[in-house]
Amino acid sequence: MTHPRLLSALLVLALLLASPLQAGEKKEKEKPAQLPVPAKGQRYARLPTIALELWDKYGNFHLSSVDLLMLVPEEVKCPEKNLSDKMRKVLNGIPYEEYMSGNPAPMIKSSMLDLARKEPGCDQIREILISKMLFR
Repeated sequence: MTHPRLLSALLVLALLLASPLQAGEKKEKEKPAQLPVPAKGQRYARLPTIALELWDKYGNFHLSSVDLLMLVPEEVKCPEKNLSDKMRKVLNGIPYEEYMSGNPAPMIKSSMLDLARKEPGCDQIREILISKMLFR
């Protein structure tokens, strides 16, 4: 047989212990990750959005868009529009199954960096960063 006083005391104790946790659990809004400030003599160059139109083996259409940033020395002049068009053509040639077989981000970063460094005047690109990647 349970004692009503014991049950009520345990209930009050549980409520007291839970209330400070609930008040202290207010999560601070996480700030989106900021890009590191480029080193002296470097800058970020934004490439136009690359829209990928991918078809799977069943004939279903998939859309993905990728926004890329390049970390380049300040004196480098890269044709961002032409480079973005070439990147789009290369990425659209990849089968959907291969694109989605794992995490496509490392594949995109490495292949786009290789492609960009082959362009005239763009051989000094330090890094390519993905600023946004959407799948629809």
